[in-house]
Amino acid sequence: MGSIDKVKLTTGKILKSMRVRFGLTQKEVAHAIGISVSNLSALENDKRNIGAELAGRFSVIYGVRVERLLFPNGLKDLKGYKRLEKLKNKLLEAA
Repeated sequence: MGSIDKVKLTTGKILKSMRVRFGLTQKEVAHAIGISVSNLSALENDKRNIGAELAGRFSVIYGVRVERLLFPNGLKDLKGYKRLEKLKNKLLEAA
């Protein structure tokens, strides 16, 4: 039996679902963001990384946090997260 919790979110899935939810076309969003329709399509299909600047623009028009677009599955999915957590705890203990 499948679970929705096991579905990996991607930035592209979030961008497309927000655009559709608001009833906007790719042309409308691309114009508002200041990119081409082909670039927006590449972002929505996870063929291009979003970057901080574009994430900021999308967060403004869609009302979502930048972190949600940059890290759609949360920080715990970052490569080396556990190692970074251990280092953080070590630093906190030393302080």
